[in-house]
Amino acid sequence: MSGLPERPDLDQLRRQARELLRAAADGEPRAVDRLRAVSPHVALSAAQLALAREHGFQSWAALKTEVARRRSSAEPTERWSFGGAGAVRTPAGVLVPEILIASAEQAVLYGSLTLSGNGQPAAPVARRRLAGPGALLAQLFPRRTVVEQPGHRRRTTTWHWNPAETRRLWAEADAGSARMRGLLDSTTIVDDRGAKYTHRGAGMSGKRGAPDKDVYLRVAPVPGREIQWIELRGQDGTAARLLPSPRATARIGQLGRARVAAAESPAMPGAMQQADGPQFYRDIGIALPTVDSVSIRLDSLICLPGSWLLYLCATPRWPTYGPAGRFPEDLVPVHAGDDRISVHAEDDRGGSYVGNYVRDRSVHTLEETARESFPTRAEPVLEFLPRLDPLARVVKLTFQGAHEEITVDLEIGTT
Repeated sequence: MSGLPERPDLDQLRRQARELLRAAADGEPRAVDRLRAVSPHVALSAAQLALAREHGFQSWAALKTEVARRRSSAEPTERWSFGGAGAVRTPAGVLVPEILIASAEQAVLYGSLTLSGNGQPAAPVARRRLAGPGALLAQLFPRRTVVEQPGHRRRTTTWHWNPAETRRLWAEADAGSARMRGLLDSTTIVDDRGAKYTHRGAGMSGKRGAPDKDVYLRVAPVPGREIQWIELRGQDGTAARLLPSPRATARIGQLGRARVAAAESPAMPGAMQQADGPQFYRDIGIALPTVDSVSIRLDSLICLPGSWLLYLCATPRWPTYGPAGRFPEDLVPVHAGDDRISVHAEDDRGGSYVGNYVRDRSVHTLEETARESFPTRAEPVLEFLPRLDPLARVVKLTFQGAHEEITVDLEIGTT
């Protein structure tokens, strides 16, 4: 059995069925065996059915339906972004915008918020520490041993109600909601043409009790590509300006068989000296061939002090991660324990980078929310250590699954 290519062509599949029929009519043993596996007749319908079964479908009609679905969604949604902003003080804390990603459907600003009681900068908070060299990088499909049941692998979890813990969680939720209201009420967003943007929703996530949180703000209207800058303004007069992201040139390699084991990626020599440098952000906007049945789109690359981020979109969606990037204990799909995709990075100056999954930035559009029709995509963020070498001009990314891998060379220019 073989799977369909990422962008199947129905006309090509029809030609393959006709060629199979001609070969069987000419008495070619292999072709005859393929038709006899599904039908006693040497006919076009039998050749089409044989081809469909070989691709994993019960009928030719089912194959055609899947081809139509993939062709209709083959082109990724066009996106563009704005980045490079500084910090803004708000009553909720210090907001550091990472990037604003726009599409025809919506625009979402992603960033981090360091909480403080009076809006002044809190004590410096070290960014999350990632696994050291030799650890599996960017585990999008971590391995887990669980008890199997039909269709799922399930663990039995016993829950005990703790009134004090429940009250504490409600108090944390109320405090989080108050901080988000303070953030929204105290910031305004404008652009170079004088247009004002409104908030259409926001969210916050992060480790419980930690002062630094990941936040997103959904803004409207969607800023067009012609906008020269977008500015966030705080009540105290501080402002942060985002500029259009330059686009990185990408060269996609050939999909090939995965290596037996991922190569270890030592940290780049001189990493401590590379912790600081100019802000750096790039649009990517490319879709990769399917790797182990997962379609991946690269959206953006962002440099932060001491690390850099890669924004992705992947289909189909995998289950929501729990603490430490693990699946919830009670329910794990069958395939989750069998496959994984890791991401490794190297630059053209010999530097290697250690990366890991840090969060999912999926934000449903208002239309999706209203229809309760949520997409099957996931939008993970990968964080790499250390910061990109300021003199690097090319970054090679390797996406490695259990069976397949592919490389992408990003020409990013100089930082």
